[in-house]
Amino acid sequence: MVAFPKPRPKLLDKRKAKASKASDWRKVRAVVMARDGHRCRACGLTNGLDAHHVVARSLGGKDKATNLIALCRPCHQSVHGHVLLLHGGTARTVMFEWVR
Repeated sequence: MVAFPKPRPKLLDKRKAKASKASDWRKVRAVVMARDGHRCRACGLTNGLDAHHVVARSLGGKDKATNLIALCRPCHQSVHGHVLLLHGGTARTVMFEWVR
């Protein structure tokens, strides 16, 4: 009689993958914050910072430091509310314009 190994529950694999992705995100975010001097790239604030995708993930943007910039929460909300516009293709060349 052949003994078959017990199948591993898929839920455990999903949890492990999710934890690994979260760990990767924290590392990339830390690199972005250090590169940007722990300051908002739009206004210079140093607290309440988020990592913002220059090219949105829905448009093919990646979770890489070259596609992320540090923004404070008010500026981040302004970008998503289309009040603060980003111009540029990479995190190094991005420029900002306030909509009037």
